[in-house]
Amino acid sequence: MTRKHRILAGLALAALLAGGVHAAPPVTLIQDRLYKADGTPFTGSAVISWRSFTAADGSNIPQNTVTIQINGGMLNARLVPTTNASTGAYYSVRFNADGKTQFTETWAVPPSALALQVRQVRLDTPPGAAVTPPASLIQISDVSGLAEALVERPLKALAYRTGRAAVIDANGDLAGASGVATDCVRVDGTSGPCGSVTGSLPIFVDLETPAGLVNGVNLVFNLNQTPSPASSLHLYRNGILQRVNVDYVLNGNAITFLSVSTPQTGDQILASYRTGQ
Repeated sequence: MTRKHRILAGLALAALLAGGVHAAPPVTLIQDRLYKADGTPFTGSAVISWRSFTAADGSNIPQNTVTIQINGGMLNARLVPTTNASTGAYYSVRFNADGKTQFTETWAVPPSALALQVRQVRLDTPPGAAVTPPASLIQISDVSGLAEALVERPLKALAYRTGRAAVIDANGDLAGASGVATDCVRVDGTSGPCGSVTGSLPIFVDLETPAGLVNGVNLVFNLNQTPSPASSLHLYRNGILQRVNVDYVLNGNAITFLSVSTPQTGDQILASYRTGQ
């Protein structure tokens, strides 16, 4: 063998060795027939994307995307396994049909000499997605006044009940009002049948016409009841509110107009007030 032949043979051997070192990584065949919910075959495409990872044989798989056509429901995809690859390796698969994305899945592909179905590689969430820690944590002490506000906040008492009106108990905690569903809750947190209160409730009298002659001479008019309190009286003459001690004075249930406000014939006098009786 001549020197030239020896050199060519060496180059050929080096090429073979190099080819063996950089052989393609093994792949797993994902083969399945996909259907729509109405039973017709799914027709469209699957856009498979992934982030860079290192395969089990050391092959470097850079980030990329591949699109696979699905005709008559038949899906055929050959993918480098991710379950035995570098941490966090998975495939994101976007299924497109009718010009838009229909749904997206996450795949974790194991090494397999046999073809696998989609259900054998589908994941609910990307690996590690549920345990990814936040970038940073905010401590209570980092927020001005938060610790004090947490101490002062009301807490649930033992008497706290869902579906009940909330009341503040003697300790300042939130409790549930006791009683039956038809009870009324008072401002002190107690409850009882509606209307069962100690003492009498105020009575509102609206637009009463006081008794008396409206003739341009009479100044005294009487109400049916005594306003209580006296300041609750609103006296109107022809729709104009009269001023106490300026237009009239009140003594019990008797209204006495001052001479400057003497009701004239045809005037309308109306009174609204409260009474405790």
